[in-house]
Amino acid sequence: MKNFVIVLLLFHGMTVGAQTSQQQKNIEAFTKLYGYIRHFHPSDEAASINWNQFAVYGAHQVLKASSDDELLRTLSNLFMPIAPSIQLGREPHFNVASITPEKPQDHQNIFWFHTGVGINDRRPYSSKRINRPIEASVESSERSELFTQVIDASGLRGKQIRMEGKMKADVTDGSGYLRIKIYKAGRAGLSYNIDSEPAKKNEWTVYKVSGTVDKNARQIILGGMLEGRGSVWFDDIKIFVYDKVLKQWEPVTINNGDFETWASTLPADWNIAPAKRYKYTMATLGNNKVLSVASEPRGLERNRSIVNINTINYKHIPPPGTTLQKSIAKNIAVIFPIALYGTANHTFPVADSAKLVALKKEITAFYQQHKTAENLGVRLGAIAISWNLFKHFFPYWEDASKSADELLSEAIKRSFADKTPLEFRQTLLKLMEPLNDGHMRVGLWGDTTHAYNVPLQLAWVEGKVVVDQVLDSSISGIKRGAVITTINGKDVMDVYKDKMSSISGSPQWKSYAAVTTLLDGSRYTTVEISFRQDGALHRQKLERSFTDAQYYNSLNRLKKTSSKIENDLFYLNMSTVLQNSIDKWMPELVKARGIICDFRGHPESNNDFIYHLLKEEEDTKWLFTPQTAYPDQENIEFKGSGWNMKPKKPRVTGKVVFIADSRAGSLSESYLGFIKDFKLATIIGQPSAGANGDANTADLPGGYTIIWTGMVAKNHDGSKHHIKGIVPDIPLERTLKGVAEGRDEFYEKALQLIHAAN
Repeated sequence: MKNFVIVLLLFHGMTVGAQTSQQQKNIEAFTKLYGYIRHFHPSDEAASINWNQFAVYGAHQVLKASSDDELLRTLSNLFMPIAPSIQLGREPHFNVASITPEKPQDHQNIFWFHTGVGINDRRPYSSKRINRPIEASVESSERSELFTQVIDASGLRGKQIRMEGKMKADVTDGSGYLRIKIYKAGRAGLSYNIDSEPAKKNEWTVYKVSGTVDKNARQIILGGMLEGRGSVWFDDIKIFVYDKVLKQWEPVTINNGDFETWASTLPADWNIAPAKRYKYTMATLGNNKVLSVASEPRGLERNRSIVNINTINYKHIPPPGTTLQKSIAKNIAVIFPIALYGTANHTFPVADSAKLVALKKEITAFYQQHKTAENLGVRLGAIAISWNLFKHFFPYWEDASKSADELLSEAIKRSFADKTPLEFRQTLLKLMEPLNDGHMRVGLWGDTTHAYNVPLQLAWVEGKVVVDQVLDSSISGIKRGAVITTINGKDVMDVYKDKMSSISGSPQWKSYAAVTTLLDGSRYTTVEISFRQDGALHRQKLERSFTDAQYYNSLNRLKKTSSKIENDLFYLNMSTVLQNSIDKWMPELVKARGIICDFRGHPESNNDFIYHLLKEEEDTKWLFTPQTAYPDQENIEFKGSGWNMKPKKPRVTGKVVFIADSRAGSLSESYLGFIKDFKLATIIGQPSAGANGDANTADLPGGYTIIWTGMVAKNHDGSKHHIKGIVPDIPLERTLKGVAEGRDEFYEKALQLIHAAN
């Protein structure tokens, strides 16, 4: 009995932070092997695995190994059923004959080809097995199409709405969701989603989702979906709008929310787009009709279109039988094929089907009991997934502050010490911070610990944190220009640096993101600040009552309105003005002696304005998507693209000044890149965020979502953009005096430049 107790204590300690050096080695070896096989070994067996679940199960299994010999046996048991040709060992040997069929001429070349990496079917990224059916690509987060209903947005703009409905779920690795999708005005079709908590319980439960409708919303879509595998039933969907006068929720009319009316096999008044591997049917529960959404059995469907080798443009195509040897830990290596022979029926060689079926059952059974980040296997599995995405596909390693191996070692150690999902979220952020990518984010389902803010906008001015705007009249005793000294008793500089340590990106982006989130927290909690104002030190408690939507809507209301500011001078707030407004003003804009374009934010679907500034057609390539069939960033070739813009009449010829700062990132920088590189206007202010290029996303076990940049963005002349950003023609800095006086010093400079030019 004494020995039994000791074993239990050791196992329990393993889950709460007391990892051994062997366990550290085990996880590092598993993580590296996981990436090589998941993303680069092209067997049919590997393509059939749920890799998120495998990561959790596999991490748990290798933790038990107490020696290198046990580790090798465990890795073999995990990977041989899905990659039967690999060789593991201290000095592994590989016989190419083991993967060469008797008649190789009757087989095709099967290998993975990655454009970026395709995880969530996010264009332009993809991962495809060449000469295999498209269905056998890297596993993404499969989901049904939304069943939807459109409601009129005109009476709901700027208001809070709430959607609620009943859901019941019988899922293996999936969830049901309710969703509000809000389309903003403009031709670009920008939209944002507000989702309910995931439905996983096999009992009827009411789920709610709420949010604020954008003041420029043109369309609101309600709906629901099943993500993953299983079945979800929906009933009694309703929507409400909050009446501020009556201080209560009022119903909004929708049709057939109870699903009692059906047109043939589909519910009346609901739109349902066809979805591969999902079916929609009517179910009857007692006297009620409900909507059922269920996944269909998944298999390698031979009638699916084949990814032909002739469709890719890549110089380093690996011939069948190509193998690589990689070290996965000290004194442990793997040899694995990255190109296999295959027929229409199967890749060669074929694994033991009984062992594969047994492994899948074990994986599913384990995962059903271990889905949240309180479990060490979930945390380590999420690290294995995310680290490999960055290791093999992140395009800016030359700008990283740490090596991939350093990041892996640190992330594993932190994962052992973490006890809660929120602590592990910090571990993911710490993994990403040294990559210096301003697109990087970590989301966690249901996390509202940073979803609310106080009605103050803070700014970094002259090396201090100052109050830039007071966003609500209920705040008294604090004015613009107040210098924050402490937050909840901590020196503001320490809080600022701590925030910076979990934010990835350029220095200018990290500073902006840190300052704007210094006071955030959970709903209706309070934060105490000390601040220096009018020569005296003050202390005040503030309530976190503003949602993100309220915060940014309040900021937009305080911004200057796009308008004619003098007889022949215009101000365009590019984060709020729509293209159709610009088009209406165009007859006057082309005659104006000056236009100020304020880019301190995100452009509101008004890219077409560039056409009227261009002098000649352009076809420069400045976005470069990596393509490869090899791991470890080897043999990467880049696919270049651009916007290929043409001038449009009438052309603006007056003095144009763009105002920018570090808030301008991604699409904003694409826009500003044209202005800067083609000398279409004068840019003043501060460098942009230095985070351009399309973002990619991946869902991790435990309810996490990670975002990162998947391609290289350059300036139009081929020079470096990442981190550096768009450097203004005239650099400016704000002053404490200007903030306290309520002056917009950048705007004043823009006016000065225009007046001086005329």
